[in-house]
Amino acid sequence: MGYLALDPDDTVSSFLRLLAEAHTPFLWLTTERPQAPAEGGEVLRVTTIRGAGTADPRRLQDIHAVATTFFDERGPGALVIDCLEPLVLHSGIERVLRFVTDLHEETAMRNAFLIVFANPRETNRRMIAWLERELDPLPKDVEPAGVEDHLVV
Repeated sequence: MGYLALDPDDTVSSFLRLLAEAHTPFLWLTTERPQAPAEGGEVLRVTTIRGAGTADPRRLQDIHAVATTFFDERGPGALVIDCLEPLVLHSGIERVLRFVTDLHEETAMRNAFLIVFANPRETNRRMIAWLERELDPLPKDVEPAGVEDHLVV
């Protein structure tokens, strides 16, 4: 199952809280430096600055390996991506489209969830169109019973 949210600023933090409350393990791929550890999940900061808990946006295969390892170790859960813009900037739209496709297939095979947050004002229009075709829209209120039922694993 894959979801797309086109309003990341308003939704990411509340969505992560929902996952934590539902005791759903998650891996959050972001450019943000979290103020506090992700309760119930793990954070992989996507940046060109090296450090613990970071991944280079030019090395998509390394990010894919981290996601695979996360599911191997934690079981089905959620993969939350809110860093498409730097990935496209550093790796190109074609590579990122393949990367997201591979992650979507990986999560489907593992009975997990992929949730992609994209800002339509900053993300390439072609990427948005592809995401809209491939992923279901994330419900606006983020906490409807239907989505919560799907995310509890």
